[in-house]
Amino acid sequence: MNASFFRRRRYLLPVLMSATTVFGLACWAILATEPGCLVAQGHWSSGAGKCHTRLCLLQGDCGEMASPAAACDKVRIGDSRGRVYFHLGDPLPGAGDEAEWPEGKADNGMIHARFENERLVSLACPVTP
Repeated sequence: MNASFFRRRRYLLPVLMSATTVFGLACWAILATEPGCLVAQGHWSSGAGKCHTRLCLLQGDCGEMASPAAACDKVRIGDSRGRVYFHLGDPLPGAGDEAEWPEGKADNGMIHARFENERLVSLACPVTP
């Protein structure tokens, strides 16, 4: 093989690594904004200025929602625990088969959910206007 082939090949890995880095930074920049977060089918935590995508389920941290009651309409009986946590955020500590969330930061009400076999069987959520 000729020497120019090996010289070009030597630069292939750094070029690919650079392209991957640029792509990763672009994705991060998009997810760092509320519109970008919504396009990625995530939910935006305005208090933390952070996007929570479904990856939060694997990471074990879907954050605290300022008003989880506003997302109650996205949750249905039979949904997985992960889907419920994704939409309502992390429940109060100690959640087992029963989980609770504060209705909102300024409210005293609570959202109650009960799970069986990791599926939602009941949800008591206040009516949102």
